[in-house]
Amino acid sequence: MIKNTATAIIILGILIGASCQIEAQKRLVEQVKQDINNMSLTVDNYKDAIKKIEPALTNEETKDDAEAWFTAGEINFRLYDKCLKLKSIGQSVDETLMYSSLITGYDKMIYALKVDSVVERNKHGEPKTDKNGKPKIKTKFSKKIVDILTKHHDDFRLAGSVFYVNLKNYENAYKAWDIYTSMPFTNIAKRGKYQVDNASIGKYCYMKGVAAKMTNDNNKALDSFLRAIELGYDTKDVFDFAISCAETEEKDSLLVDLVKQAYSHYGKDDPKYITFLINHAITSKKYDDATKIIDMAIKEYPDNAEYYDLKGVLVESSTGNIENSYEYFRKCLEINPDHINGNFDMGRYFYNLALKAESDPNASKEDILQKFAKAKPYLEKAYKARPTSTAARDALKNIYYHLGDADKLEQLENEAAN
Repeated sequence: MIKNTATAIIILGILIGASCQIEAQKRLVEQVKQDINNMSLTVDNYKDAIKKIEPALTNEETKDDAEAWFTAGEINFRLYDKCLKLKSIGQSVDETLMYSSLITGYDKMIYALKVDSVVERNKHGEPKTDKNGKPKIKTKFSKKIVDILTKHHDDFRLAGSVFYVNLKNYENAYKAWDIYTSMPFTNIAKRGKYQVDNASIGKYCYMKGVAAKMTNDNNKALDSFLRAIELGYDTKDVFDFAISCAETEEKDSLLVDLVKQAYSHYGKDDPKYITFLINHAITSKKYDDATKIIDMAIKEYPDNAEYYDLKGVLVESSTGNIENSYEYFRKCLEINPDHINGNFDMGRYFYNLALKAESDPNASKEDILQKFAKAKPYLEKAYKARPTSTAARDALKNIYYHLGDADKLEQLENEAAN
């Protein structure tokens, strides 16, 4: 009996202690609520209130209390509003504090929404039930939370710009723009509450993608760029960034799909998309696919030198013989005599003919030297434009050796040594 009584006393003590903790935290929240209702509060007062309420958010007994989280969120939004008011009358403010409080306030309000559920009770204090016998649940702060968040929606757009441009804080720029772009599509409020169209939201999906790219988070960046495209913001830059991220993350299927989309929009302005598709098909040894792509491009853009050079490379790859590519390299240089790859490939054509003749016992020395000489100006032009090309340099060294040009051979050998 004594043992049971002692146990009961201990349990009662624990319950009383827990009850006291809960009451203490509730009093803390109530005190903070009274503090922030003072309209003459300074920025420092709000900062103090933020620190003061923190224990209620971490205390084991009250960490899921909706009122505590709502109050904490409200303090941060009021701090932001205070800074905004000061800024509007020309006073200097701590922009990092100002815009960080906006993000912090959002996070706390979202958690408050999550835990904001109160059991409805009758006049006797008993839980009300629905037709299935389950307790009826009502919310206490959700309406106020939604009102605060929607009224501040555009502030997150501005916050992202300040974090990105002024503060160079790309992580917070991403967070702010992520909130701005995602809020209209959540269940927080009806879409009509946000006076902004999808394409404008898409623009800031692109911006948050750029911010994520600045932090080297390619996956977040890629998701943002894809969302921008989905919402109708499909500028060339969006595609180029998305393609870069997909390539870095080795998402080949998505990469090819993005390049195809970019080509359909901007292929006329930039040949790199068709170049990629053809090279991808060649690498995959899908020569029929590559041929269809390049023939379509040539038909659509007959004055594009790049496409003729690519056609020549394709023919060489599919047949294993560069001699079948001459007409395409010739046409490329006819359109653009300074085309770097065109000059390199035409130089390769004559250089290969020279090497072939050199191995032919019936070929004359004059014929061999003539072919080396024909290759020379094309490869020199390509090497001058792209001096890092070891293939062009090595071919030129052999050409200079055969043509007896010791000075140029020595010059190339020195460049190779350095």
